Amino acid sequence: MAYIKIFPIKVTDKKALDYIMNPDKTEEKLLISSFACSPESAELEFAFTREEGKKNVMDKGNNLAFHLIQSFKPGEIDAETAHKLGKEFADEVLKGKYEYVISTHVDQNHIHNHIIFNATSFVDHHKYVSNKRSYHKICRISNRICQENGLITSIPTGEKGKSYKENMEYHRGNSWKAKLKVAVDKAIWSSINYDEFLQKMKLAGYEIRQGKNLAFRAPEQKNFTNLKSLGSYYTEENVLLRLEKNRHKTKSPRNTSREVRLFINISSYVSTGNRAGFERWAQLNNLKEAARTFNYLSENNLLNYEDFRQHIADVNDSIIATEQRISELNSKISHQELIQKHCTSYRTCRKVVEGAKTAPDPQKYKAKHQSEYKLHDTLKQQLQELGITKLPSPERLQKRIENLKNERSSAAKEKQDLEKRRSTLNIIDSNFNSLLSSNAHFRDTSEQRQEEHDL
Repeated sequence: MAYIKIFPIKVTDKKALDYIMNPDKTEEKLLISSFACSPESAELEFAFTREEGKKNVMDKGNNLAFHLIQSFKPGEIDAETAHKLGKEFADEVLKGKYEYVISTHVDQNHIHNHIIFNATSFVDHHKYVSNKRSYHKICRISNRICQENGLITSIPTGEKGKSYKENMEYHRGNSWKAKLKVAVDKAIWSSINYDEFLQKMKLAGYEIRQGKNLAFRAPEQKNFTNLKSLGSYYTEENVLLRLEKNRHKTKSPRNTSREVRLFINISSYVSTGNRAGFERWAQLNNLKEAARTFNYLSENNLLNYEDFRQHIADVNDSIIATEQRISELNSKISHQELIQKHCTSYRTCRKVVEGAKTAPDPQKYKAKHQSEYKLHDTLKQQLQELGITKLPSPERLQKRIENLKNERSSAAKEKQDLEKRRSTLNIIDSNFNSLLSSNAHFRDTSEQRQEEHDL
């Protein structure tokens, strides 16, 4: 399992970085990685990005960085795997927008990751917003990564005051609250009103106590459990809201697609009024939609069902290919934004270094700007690792990023259109034979009317 903690750094990030990079805790620094910065100069690069944020009037709040801790169950995972999953976790949470340093500590009986990331984004200079919602989101990401790698997930987020024993009982499936949550969710999902919900809980074997607070007790449970103690999502008010949504869903079924509206279910829409007139309109509408769809199949030579199924498969393949192209474009954009960040920082440091040529006392000047000299050498090495031997102009680099983003937008639009087409084809697929027969009837009716008109 992975327990998550996050807290802001407001005074100095250097001490926190020094702590997490302690050689005694990280197998002589073998379990240290970073993104968009060097571990040795991370505090300088963090500070430079924050200064750029101030210039762009994006610096809000007094948080310098954030310290994120991901702790695993003792004996559940080895250090290398924990470090790998930690990097995957950090990359998905921060989305390539924030510099970070990650280290895996092995000095305690439970392996845990420390992730310190800059509060200011080097991409758009916005500050990271840490609140209850963002905390729950990063916990969900950690849970999913744990599940994908065969690890136990942590308890649901947003719950306070749980003891270690209660947490262990939760994971063993022995927690009354954990079982009650499952029962309540199941009863709500299958009910449309409060009375039906209570009836479902009774059928599940729970004893109900209705008073100031709604409470339930399992057959072998000693005490009742108040529903509100399960969290804000399970208060009586939210239960009623969830039931109201269920009732709303049953009243007005949504069309799967706006483009294809075949075979209207008359009983779902009309219970009173001019039913005969509506039935006639619905039948005509169904014939028109069938004829329109038949034309689509004819124009694309898809009247053979095997050809039609192959067409659906081709659309699915196109969607997969488009998704891969979007993923590749995201990687290219992230790479170019990283180069842009390093180039901007390097130019600033280079100006400081070149200033020593005109300084009255070069030695004193170097001592004063020691951090800029250190960062200059680090950035030069990072740019070389990225394959940059000659700095591209800021305008050219920005144009390259904009072109990639425009290409990504086009690919996203193409994917959206393909998904709409797939939705349409799936509806046609479920009514393929009916469409052909309906269109034949539509053509016969039209021909009969034409003959009557000619006579």
